[in-house]
Amino acid sequence: MTEQDLLDLARQAAALSKRHGADDAKIVVGRSRGVEVEWRDGRLERVQERTRRSLSAELFVDGRYSASSTNDLRPEALDRFFAEAVAMTRLLEPDPYRGLPDPKRYEGRAQVDLDLFDPTQAKVDTPSRLEMSRHLEELVRANAGDLPIVSVTSGVSDDAGQSARVHTNGFEGVASGTSFSRSVQITVKEPDGRRPMGYSYTVRRHAADLDPAEKLAREAIARTAAQLGAGKLPTGRYTIVVDRRAVGRLLGAFLAPLAGSSLQQKRSLWDGKLGERIASPLLTLIDEPHVPRGLGSALWDGDGFATRRRPLLEEGVLRTYLIDDYYARKMAVEPTSAATHNFSWAYGDRDLTALVGEVGEGVYLDRFLGGNSNETTGEISMGCAGRVIRNGLLAEPFAEANVAGNFGEIWRQLAAVGGDPEPNGSARAPTCVFEGIQISGV
Repeated sequence: MTEQDLLDLARQAAALSKRHGADDAKIVVGRSRGVEVEWRDGRLERVQERTRRSLSAELFVDGRYSASSTNDLRPEALDRFFAEAVAMTRLLEPDPYRGLPDPKRYEGRAQVDLDLFDPTQAKVDTPSRLEMSRHLEELVRANAGDLPIVSVTSGVSDDAGQSARVHTNGFEGVASGTSFSRSVQITVKEPDGRRPMGYSYTVRRHAADLDPAEKLAREAIARTAAQLGAGKLPTGRYTIVVDRRAVGRLLGAFLAPLAGSSLQQKRSLWDGKLGERIASPLLTLIDEPHVPRGLGSALWDGDGFATRRRPLLEEGVLRTYLIDDYYARKMAVEPTSAATHNFSWAYGDRDLTALVGEVGEGVYLDRFLGGNSNETTGEISMGCAGRVIRNGLLAEPFAEANVAGNFGEIWRQLAAVGGDPEPNGSARAPTCVFEGIQISGV
């Protein structure tokens, strides 16, 4: 099915929903195909192919609302689907806040090519996926030296998808995208029986942008070797350098209370804080939805709102909440869009090595392990591991420690921002330095 075929089907489904009695509807029709190969210790472990066609429908009937989906797109099946969905919706309790957005919110869609679709994905075959998976393992084993390897697992995947969205009050849009990933994970065995694991991965919209296999193998080996002989860390307050791949865990907790659901239900630490400084002046976050080939790029959000560049925080000052159309109605405020896309930061000019050197004495955290946070109070507790920083260099590893405190306070204690954004995610987080962070160890 082409994009036009999907759009035509979405239009037909929208009309069909109204013929069966819906007042309005949001329809999304999509198709996707992906293949994932997993290779372990010299042999194929798993091949998984995912092919899917689906239709989802949000229906508004006599002040009531429902959301349903189906994978059966035959005309007779869709006729039954909408007949049953409308009948079911009539049995639900009314919700006066449910409805389609004001069509004015659809206007102003950016006329840019996001370049999210790589046509070479259709030419990728399973033999080439297997060859890359095998090659990743061979690179690890050839360059691991005396690393006590127990197992090496590598993976290669690629996906392509297309979708069409139609709202019965005027919104229409089609989108296509691809993604490619490669990963490698190493398990080693220590004399005491512990089995640390290290990994590396790369994810991009276009295959040509992926990190080379040699880099993945080198990073995975280094991350694994750095965990050998991990000990305990004394409890105390430390200056911490957080690896760019781990910053997202702290950032996610910090931004979660901006959601309309949290604000409306009075469980947001940031309620009433708009225009106030809630973080260090070093923290600036700009939502950039129109980055070419961006992992989070989009021309519209789930409500159909045209996406725009917008600041979330500027020099630590909160500039917007993340409120969708539904919660905006419940709160009697203007919607701001619940979606985020690609973040731009006020990046510095130093990489991990330089930041560690400046810190001198402290702790480097390269991963968080489980944990939880409270959106209402800001309390946070997360397991962590990494290495001690001594004399400006990374020293012995540690594990089984825990970061405890308040994520609001943690981000107010941001002391440095690196210039090394992580390319394998939409947060594009750099290495960050925080001062005076409580870590529980021994």
